[in-house]
Amino acid sequence: MKEQFDLLIRNATIIDGSGAARFDGDIGVRGDRIAKIGRLDRAKADVEVDASGKVAAPGFIDAHTHDDRLMLSAGEMAPKVSQGVTTVVAGNCGISLSPMPGGMKGAVPSPLDLLDNEGKWFRFPTFHAYVEELGAHPAATNCALLVGHMTLRVATMDNLDRPATATCTTNCRVRRRPKKSSRLPAR
Repeated sequence: MKEQFDLLIRNATIIDGSGAARFDGDIGVRGDRIAKIGRLDRAKADVEVDASGKVAAPGFIDAHTHDDRLMLSAGEMAPKVSQGVTTVVAGNCGISLSPMPGGMKGAVPSPLDLLDNEGKWFRFPTFHAYVEELGAHPAATNCALLVGHMTLRVATMDNLDRPATATCTTNCRVRRRPKKSSRLPAR
């Protein structure tokens, strides 16, 4: 009996991410999962793609992004997925969209203006609220999220030109601690 797949990618040069040498082969997909990799000459599929001359590889992780807003404003993530990126790490360089109780008050300070120079995207009072919004409108990529220390400073301090007081530091710690699970649903 011939193996049946939903999608069969034939004749690809496969780099499997294990560190092993690349090899020529086929990839059988059922549903949204890779079911088998290897020589699948006898297999059939609803859709077959000839990948001769092409490389198939696991998705790439972009570990340094400022995609906090892009994940919500352009969820198809075209600048990333067009390059093979399947996971982004957001909240880098100390900047994130949340937590920002009460929204952005006044001009958006640098470097937070890299995410939104008008301030309208700083609308998530808690980190949990931001994660919930991402869960309700999932981006095309997976994501790992960091809470920006500059975001915490802006949310808790009235003067950024001085060191944080003990009270401000305590408030930063309280704001970064999730009240509930802040995990995105698994895909």
